[in-house]
Amino acid sequence: MNCSFRGTFLRCVLATLAIFTLAACGEDTVPEPPPIAAPGYEATIRLTRHGIPHITARDLGSAAFGQGYAFAQEHVCALADQVLKVRSERARFLGAGAGNANVASDFGYLALDVYGRAREALPRLPVDVKSMIEGYVAGYNRYLEEVGPAGLPPGCVNAAWVRPISDVDLMAYHVSLALLMSSYQFVAAVTNAQPPTTTGGMRITVPSPEAFKELRDHDTGSNGWAIGADRSQRGRGMLVANPHFPWQGELRLWESHLTVPGVMNVYGASLLGVPGVLIGFNDNVAWTHTVSAGQRMTLYRLKLVPGKPTHYLYDGQERQMTAREHTILVRLPEGSLTNVKRTLYSSHVGPMLAIPGATDWTSTVAFTYRDANLENSTLLAQFHAMNRARNLQEFKEAFATIQGIPWVNTLAADRDGNTWYADAAATPDLSSAAIDAWRTASSGADPQATLFLRNLNLVLLDGSTSVNEWVATPGGRSPGLIPFARVPQLARRDFVFNANDSYWLTNPAEPLPDLSPLHGPTRRSQQPRSRMNLVMLTEQTAEGASGADGKFTLDELQAAILSNRGLVAEMLRPGVVERCQATPTATYQGRSVDLSRACAILAAWNGRFDVDSVGAVLWREFIGTYLVNQLLNKGTLFDTAFDVNAPFTTPGTLTPAPAQGEDPMLVKLAQAVTLLTSSNISLDAPLGTVQFTPRRGLRIPIHGGHNRDGVANVVNYGTIQSTLIDVPPARARLLNGETGLTSDGYVITSGSSFLMALEFTDTGVQARALMTYGQSSNPASPYYSDQTELFSGKQWRDIRFTEEQILADPALVVQSVSAP
Repeated sequence: MNCSFRGTFLRCVLATLAIFTLAACGEDTVPEPPPIAAPGYEATIRLTRHGIPHITARDLGSAAFGQGYAFAQEHVCALADQVLKVRSERARFLGAGAGNANVASDFGYLALDVYGRAREALPRLPVDVKSMIEGYVAGYNRYLEEVGPAGLPPGCVNAAWVRPISDVDLMAYHVSLALLMSSYQFVAAVTNAQPPTTTGGMRITVPSPEAFKELRDHDTGSNGWAIGADRSQRGRGMLVANPHFPWQGELRLWESHLTVPGVMNVYGASLLGVPGVLIGFNDNVAWTHTVSAGQRMTLYRLKLVPGKPTHYLYDGQERQMTAREHTILVRLPEGSLTNVKRTLYSSHVGPMLAIPGATDWTSTVAFTYRDANLENSTLLAQFHAMNRARNLQEFKEAFATIQGIPWVNTLAADRDGNTWYADAAATPDLSSAAIDAWRTASSGADPQATLFLRNLNLVLLDGSTSVNEWVATPGGRSPGLIPFARVPQLARRDFVFNANDSYWLTNPAEPLPDLSPLHGPTRRSQQPRSRMNLVMLTEQTAEGASGADGKFTLDELQAAILSNRGLVAEMLRPGVVERCQATPTATYQGRSVDLSRACAILAAWNGRFDVDSVGAVLWREFIGTYLVNQLLNKGTLFDTAFDVNAPFTTPGTLTPAPAQGEDPMLVKLAQAVTLLTSSNISLDAPLGTVQFTPRRGLRIPIHGGHNRDGVANVVNYGTIQSTLIDVPPARARLLNGETGLTSDGYVITSGSSFLMALEFTDTGVQARALMTYGQSSNPASPYYSDQTELFSGKQWRDIRFTEEQILADPALVVQSVSAP
């Protein structure tokens, strides 16, 4: 059976449900959510243009009630689907799924015990945080009650799986979000982990090693800039938020404004189903996040006891794995339900996992892992404290005392012109001996697994010795995590930034010292996008991002982050043009290719990836003929090697043409010309005619580039998501896997999402924003693609934060919501 699971990394799961094992429903059965009795919630929702809800309420619970209600109006189906996932009930309501992916998901989340962890964590939450969860749930359920099954959007209208949710449901979903950069990737691999002696039952085939590599290489990340007084024209703090996230599914961002007079006044964007704000600002502090380059988990290779595939050696002693039998309900094609059970295993550090061809469970070895975020129940408490911080010091204290950041860097600026960077994401604390073993590949692992996991930038250790256990240092959120006092952080008055490389160069004037390598590598070549960020932040010329005075205005921040300048083109285009003008032909696949027209197009191109840019498509396909690692150091493309003392100007300089024989660089250009012409794509096609996103049957032109282009504004195809609804559109035949070119062009479904540029002024906050895919996942909503069209034209909108600004909106709609 060859099946695919669209719109998720599990799309590559190929599974065969060979035997349905009948059993009584066991302890894995998740109870039906009880009816919610809201303790008197009241909120006012004022919708401004483009569907931005400004929610005011008398207390935090009511504010979250209004937020949950407003959110449900645009994304009810998405959260219902995610609750179904964490309750391990997808197969019950939706069947086994394409390739039995629903079965794999249900068992995987049972093995991770996200629901049990949520149930245990809820009573320990601070009272105000718990009240926000309760209020959000009540608001969501209030909306369901009002519209009824028939009033739901097309994605879930009359669906039996859309039901009222409970506090535990929402908390379990938050636990799953904390696992995004760790266990989230291994759900199918955990389900697949079976002893080699197991026969019959269900066979699960997880994504191939190549598919895991594709997932890790996805351009999910962000740019974040915090500008201080020394680089701000007003002498106050400024911020650029530019997360690169999927335009579909549960990882969409959603914008809102919450006000509880005298308690909280915060504006920004959140992941779906999360009360409060994750990226945004209040009256005194603004912040954003980028995905951290650090490690969230460590993998271990276990040496098994001969003849006992579920027993392993640890410090010379025999240990037995923990086995737990899980039961799920599966809807059969004719509509009946049957129970299916499966035994899953864990070591003393965490779940077992098996990736065929990489981390196989054999008669002699098996693989397990420990996840730093499986015990993270403080994510919401962390962001709630940030939302309410009255100054940068209180903001920092939220990190020091709660330590709930799961997998992101944080960049912040305050109204006084101070900036701060920290990679406070949950990170394992290993001994120097364990780190040395990992670095020298003396982890006791076989070469195949070591190579595979190193290519994924994952840590593999020998699980047969306690030397490689996490170190329980005082001060960590959980035993074994690096405490806040030892995480990378930097305070400056000029700027701090991150674009998903590690902490080292958050400001090149003050490189951070080497810390634990589990925070990410240092003193190595930066990806082209990071280098482009640094160029724009440090250049001080009349044509530069901050002008001749080197001090940013709000307009300059906006223009810079969407300038679509390509670093690789700025460095190499003149040399390429010179060489192809001198020799305007090259041989590719045995045929002479005329390069004269290509040369003329590149000579006239300004090196930007705007919708009207002629030459951007040709250049991308030319650079796409080189492997990604050739953009990082001296080799076939660059002649200058990376220099640790010039990290954002090296490598540079085009590799010279050979003294004799055909120029390999021109052969690469001929390859790009051949691909485009054979695909009926004109060499001089403006980027916007080739790069687009489909919305309601229309092709909306999209500007922007890729990491490998060295463009800050990343847009691409693909998504990291597990949703079964709101999936990205299928692409036409893929012509170039490196660039995403299809026979229909570049289809965009991911990248720049919530764009925000902000400055503190003497009288308050001035900010502008764009939600590139709009506020709604419902195609029938007026907010489904309105901002996509704005993004296409680089038309930012003013953020309405003050009462005067909100009331002045001619599109204002006021709604009062309550529950008894």
